[in-house]
Amino acid sequence: MLATASAIAVAALAPVTVTATSGPVTAAMTATGAASEAAITSATGLRVKIARSGAIAFNGPLRPCRFGCEPDDPTGARFAALSVADLDGDGEPEVLVDRSDGFTPCCTLETAILRRDPATGAYTELDRHWGETYRVADVDGDGRPEFVTADQRFYERFAPRVVGFQLPVKILQLRGGALVDVTRAHPAQIRRHARSLARLLHATELIADGRRAGDRAQAHAGLRPQLAAYAAEERLLGRRAVGDKRLAAEVAKGRVSPGFRRALLRFLARLGYV
Repeated sequence: MLATASAIAVAALAPVTVTATSGPVTAAMTATGAASEAAITSATGLRVKIARSGAIAFNGPLRPCRFGCEPDDPTGARFAALSVADLDGDGEPEVLVDRSDGFTPCCTLETAILRRDPATGAYTELDRHWGETYRVADVDGDGRPEFVTADQRFYERFAPRVVGFQLPVKILQLRGGALVDVTRAHPAQIRRHARSLARLLHATELIADGRRAGDRAQAHAGLRPQLAAYAAEERLLGRRAVGDKRLAAEVAKGRVSPGFRRALLRFLARLGYV
């Protein structure tokens, strides 16, 4: 019985490996933890190996994560997922390792992007904290994917998470080894999200005014992050006056305070939403 229990304990601590492939690139992620398809939970001692056309091009740990790490191992993660995809449209796949705490991905999700330097053949690591989430999509059909995410700087800035954490859309593109903000180049995506925010604002106003059943105090608080995201996106669209008019109307009707309006306008200007 003791021998059996010991064998189980050793097996539970044995490293597991998951793999992903695209074109000539195959990536393997190994860690002590529980494997499921291309992910490992409670991953410690995490390492990544990248083979290109069969030759090993990278083999080592990632940089310590900052938000979703295992408590006793900053190079690991409570949840780690592996994927391989061409992220900049140059025909060379990159390797992505998503790490989060597995419970609150709205706050902890970060990605290590391993990109091959065409001049040296070496892989370098680019890290990005998304906070909420992201998706990779070619939003304009030009053959170069974008990262569609949100501006995490708005998270809990004007209200606690419990009343909502609406965030302005943010779109990034991998260019020359860096993630570049290209949000303003995609007005259709911004308009679509701004329209959804406008509908949410209207529904929340009905509750705040007592014209629809619901928690009026929570609705009043919930208006603040909604207005912040809406005003930011109207600025991205070059329609600052539209967002300012909506904000002034909310103040006039007593739904938000003049102090909130002043704080929001300062915040938007500081972040470059002009």
